[in-house]
Amino acid sequence: MTQPDTAIDLATMISSITASISAAVPRLQMVEAYPEIRLNLPTPACLVELIELEPVDNPGTEQLAVLARFEAYILVAFRELDAKVQVAKLAAAVAHHVQGERWGLPVEPATIAAIAPSDFEPELDQFEIWAVEWHQTIHIGESVWQSDGPVPRQVLASWSPEIGADYESDYSDIVGGAP
Repeated sequence: MTQPDTAIDLATMISSITASISAAVPRLQMVEAYPEIRLNLPTPACLVELIELEPVDNPGTEQLAVLARFEAYILVAFRELDAKVQVAKLAAAVAHHVQGERWGLPVEPATIAAIAPSDFEPELDQFEIWAVEWHQTIHIGESVWQSDGPVPRQVLASWSPEIGADYESDYSDIVGGAP
């Protein structure tokens, strides 16, 4: 039986996140990851960043399991009518979309950690900015269980130190063999 492939490429994940947010919140004029900070951003905008990878329990696959923390910064030009309300509404819309999202990838569902005003970049003081922070567990690297090799038909066991080729006849069949 083949195990599911849970290996994640971070660039693919970030691209999936931006595409998903862009499709779900069409009012956003721009959704980008790690954009070059510039003063003439089309607004409203959403800027996505991976901010931390925190190791978590080993999934038993020899992959690096991490709690990936992301932030989406929602920007509305401060001169826009009701900018403070509009940025909060857009942040709530993005958070609503992100909650539980897997981005079409084999990752844990996203969990919202915060939705709040942000001082993202001091040079962007002409924008009202809110941040949506979320986290989700992902696996980095290939699983040791991904193999095109044969599936074992019989599982044998013995007690240490009576193991190895010299003790083959002492092993016990613990599964009963495959049907």
